[in-house]
Amino acid sequence: MKPSKYLATAILASIANTATAESITLEPVLVSATKTETTDVEATYASEVYDANDIASSGAQDIYAFLNQNTSVTVLPSFGNQYSQKLDMRGFGIGDGYQNIAITVNGRRLNNIDMTPALLTSISLNNIKRIEITKGSGSVIYGDNATAGSIQIYTKDEINHNVGVAFGNEGQKTASFSTGYSHDYFNLAVSGDHSELDGFKDEDLSGFTNESSNANTHVALDVMPTDNLKVSIGKDHSTIDTRYTGSMTLAEYKDKPEQNSGNTYTQQRYHTDTVFFGAEADITDRLQVSYNHSDEDKVSNFVTFSSVSEYDYKSDEVLLKYNAEQFNVITGAQRFDGVRSSSTNETTKENTGYFIQGEYYFNDLTVSLGGRKESVEYDYSSSSSNLNDDHDLYAYDIGFNMRFTNELTMFSNFNKAFQAPDIDRFFKFGGGFNSFIEPAKVKTLNVGINYVTQNDKTKLTIFRAELDNEIFYNAPTGRNTNIDESHKYGVELQNRHKFNEQWLTTLNYAYTRAIIDNENEGNGSYDGKNLPGVSRHNVTVALHYTPTNSSNFVLSHNYRSKAYALNDFANNFSQKQPHYESTNLAYTFSYDKLVLSANVNNIFDKSNGLQVSNDNIYAVNFSRSFTVGAKYNF
Repeated sequence: MKPSKYLATAILASIANTATAESITLEPVLVSATKTETTDVEATYASEVYDANDIASSGAQDIYAFLNQNTSVTVLPSFGNQYSQKLDMRGFGIGDGYQNIAITVNGRRLNNIDMTPALLTSISLNNIKRIEITKGSGSVIYGDNATAGSIQIYTKDEINHNVGVAFGNEGQKTASFSTGYSHDYFNLAVSGDHSELDGFKDEDLSGFTNESSNANTHVALDVMPTDNLKVSIGKDHSTIDTRYTGSMTLAEYKDKPEQNSGNTYTQQRYHTDTVFFGAEADITDRLQVSYNHSDEDKVSNFVTFSSVSEYDYKSDEVLLKYNAEQFNVITGAQRFDGVRSSSTNETTKENTGYFIQGEYYFNDLTVSLGGRKESVEYDYSSSSSNLNDDHDLYAYDIGFNMRFTNELTMFSNFNKAFQAPDIDRFFKFGGGFNSFIEPAKVKTLNVGINYVTQNDKTKLTIFRAELDNEIFYNAPTGRNTNIDESHKYGVELQNRHKFNEQWLTTLNYAYTRAIIDNENEGNGSYDGKNLPGVSRHNVTVALHYTPTNSSNFVLSHNYRSKAYALNDFANNFSQKQPHYESTNLAYTFSYDKLVLSANVNNIFDKSNGLQVSNDNIYAVNFSRSFTVGAKYNF
């Protein structure tokens, strides 16, 4: 298909005869990426927002599946690891794009200090209240890593009583529960979930499939001794035991993607414990102060390689908010201290940031302005060496939102962001010190419109980003280094269209280009080439059908066009990253307090893969899967 046909398909899908289930709303929804709540149509930045109703109706089994099937975020398992998946948006590439997205859950950072993707499977999908995706913004509030934007995840704070189970092919089993107790002066919430999978791949040389298991528990206590004070304390625990696959040749992938191809699957055991504490107080009707602290201990054990790493993350945040009729201001300080220890060395990365963000209201015009200073310090200690480095980095954001009519608003913002290198970037593949590399710096301009009527909700955004020192791994030399100059641009379209009380369509389309302008690493061979791992076209479209008040069908389709293989910076490999395609169907039926569900993912059994280089491809999401489940609300 020609590119124009992709765009035509997306536009036709958005204007087709469509409608809505009662659980899906076309009304403006709240966003709080600036830590001040506003509606998505009045925000000065580009955003996507999904609430618990969106999640429940999607039929997704975990947060990765939801992001992949419903949003503009590109999601693929990390070299076959379903529990540690790679994310990308705005053209930073599926290889390392996840490091350019600041990810938080209830304000706590999930980004790791090394090249390990954030562990989103530690968050139960059933416990999520809202997911906000901020694109080309977020650097003032979240600092490091927010070069492409940010993802904020908020969990439910109300008490729910329910149990659920689900079963599927290839040994899929899940069980979950949620309960608690509510009083005038405190709320206690407890939830947990467990999942297992026998695996979709053939047995490896040791007789194992890509089997896996995952368990999460969450306990939170909120105490409200007065109307003006709230104190929170809690603990999260997550464990993972997984075996993930190796690569295969393109011929093997096309012939039978589930075959083993002579590999021994990598076994990783992972567990994390997080304790968090927070307090917020209303000093006056307009002035609020809050403090949040978390302490996270993680252990990653690659059993196959006898490699164990221990992580100790401590974070603190102090915020001061002031709200007036014509403006609001928030200022604060944040600190994140990360340590990774192994049997041979200890490496640390410490971030300390100070910021101020304000919004000003002039009738139908909102103006936002914010700035941030962040200090980053590194230290590496082993028996043979002690190395350190530091950076002072700055971010700012200027934006506006103008309401023209009750249906139409326009927004724009100019954002400067940065990405400080993770600690793995200082080392060569196979051993040896790589030298300290420069932080990446990005300037992004977003311009967009929101159009909301009784039956239609549309957001259209155009963006361009100019980058200095974009961070990448140069496979031929085994070095991590910087792309001297690069740029990205694109168009993003979101649409929900209601036809009647039974039918609704949703569309999310992104056209993205990522160009390397100048890079000496390839002696000029990379100049003017496309950044690998970036699909030009990313389309997610869904049809919602609600035949009765108690039943709902969702038919969705994902498509991403081909891209250059992850290591193909010169764009000259004979094999490309194949296009991604999956069609999914979800059904739910409610009777009193009982909810029954059935889901089929990848209905047409399409093969998908992660292409690293020629004849080096990892088969992912390559097989049809189905689950049936039941949930009872007490």
